Amino acid sequence: MELSELTKKTLELFKTDDINRLSEKIMSCVLENNIDIYQSFKKLVDDLSVDWLQKIYQYYLSDRKDKMQDYTPKTLAVLLGKLATEESDEKVIDMCAGSGALTIQVWDLNHDLEFECLEFDENVIPILLFNLSLRNIKATVKHMDVLENDIIEVYEVDPQEEFGKVVKVSEYSYQQSAL
Repeated sequence: MELSELTKKTLELFKTDDINRLSEKIMSCVLENNIDIYQSFKKLVDDLSVDWLQKIYQYYLSDRKDKMQDYTPKTLAVLLGKLATEESDEKVIDMCAGSGALTIQVWDLNHDLEFECLEFDENVIPILLFNLSLRNIKATVKHMDVLENDIIEVYEVDPQEEFGKVVKVSEYSYQQSAL
């Protein structure tokens, strides 16, 4: 599916014509556990091995100038996913998770793994949570500054029958003292 068609249909699904409101609309969906939107998006894209929302975010919403945001190409994510699954049999930590491209590739190789996704950009957190929930991936998502070890918010994605349920665990600032 071409980016323009994917974007148009995604905006329609989230009932907005403003690309800048997409993250907000997605966050409402995940916090409300809106199964209808998950089902509709799954039908729209069909192939869950692809991070479809990454394509939209990268083209329209990423901050390449100030935050120097760029996202992991699928080929690199697949390679890193293979390496990660060789070394892990329980939990995988994605320290700059973005929209979840690497996590999705690792999950695509092994659905039994648990994930810890760390991400600084508050605008991409909703997309990450949506991607994890859509695939029913068990994960902890920490909105945080990994360099300072400052945690802003924590979410859990708990697998359910078909789609994960997102629960906001806490809203706090935490800084671990140096050892």
